[in-house]
Amino acid sequence: MYSNLYKAGWVMMDSDARVIDTNELVESRLREQAARQLAAEEGLREGEDGSEPFQPGINPEVVDALLAKDGGENVLKSVSQKEKAALEQEIEEAREQLKALKEQADQMLQNASAQIEEMRMETLTQAKEQGYQSGYEEGMAQAQALKDEYLQEKKELEKEHERAIQELEPQFIHNITGIYEHIFKVDLSGHEQIVSNLLIDAMQKMNYAKSFIVHVSKKDYPKVSAQKERILEETGTLPDNLEIITDVTLSQAQCMIETEGGIYDCSLGTELEELKRKLRLLSYKIN
Repeated sequence: MYSNLYKAGWVMMDSDARVIDTNELVESRLREQAARQLAAEEGLREGEDGSEPFQPGINPEVVDALLAKDGGENVLKSVSQKEKAALEQEIEEAREQLKALKEQADQMLQNASAQIEEMRMETLTQAKEQGYQSGYEEGMAQAQALKDEYLQEKKELEKEHERAIQELEPQFIHNITGIYEHIFKVDLSGHEQIVSNLLIDAMQKMNYAKSFIVHVSKKDYPKVSAQKERILEETGTLPDNLEIITDVTLSQAQCMIETEGGIYDCSLGTELEELKRKLRLLSYKIN
């Protein structure tokens, strides 16, 4: 505070230099300042006549203390300690305020973090639920689409199957005829021995019958009569037990066998139908 004041003992002066008594100057100024403050307390103000208003100065007690032999240093030390204490108090208060603000900020941050976590979990839960629902609906839609596609393909295959049957049936009949020709080892187109072969095959299956009356068409009668010996030989039938007659109700390749147990139709058409039936049954079993 008085760093610019020098004591006489500290300054070297020559013979022409002017000596300034700093103690005397300080004492004079302090007394003037104390007098002004005392006048102000008594109601006297220098600013009433238009001059500058009085500014309060140092307390007179402080002035007296400063004027004492060792009072200046004690006063300055006391003032310094008070300022230091006040400063330390302000610093402590500032620290307390900062601590309170930090705690408040930490609490706000903690609350904000909790809210953010809650919002995150809620958003995640909603997203999972929406994703599950969306995935379920999407899966059901895909399953329904696959089912519809399968049903459509099934309908198309059924139509294709029916169309194939209709297209293949004539060829199927032709193939059956070829199979039957292979079985009887004859050419059906000539009809030379077809009726005789049909009769022989049927009679061989009738172990219970003893006598046979064979009905053939008028056109087939000569051919069958010519094969009578072969029929008797291959069936083991006695000549008296076999009679061949003409039946005007029958067409070519048709023949009937009458026995004591009943009448058996061994016509070519009947045999082919039976073969078709058996082949169809075999086809169903394979499938």
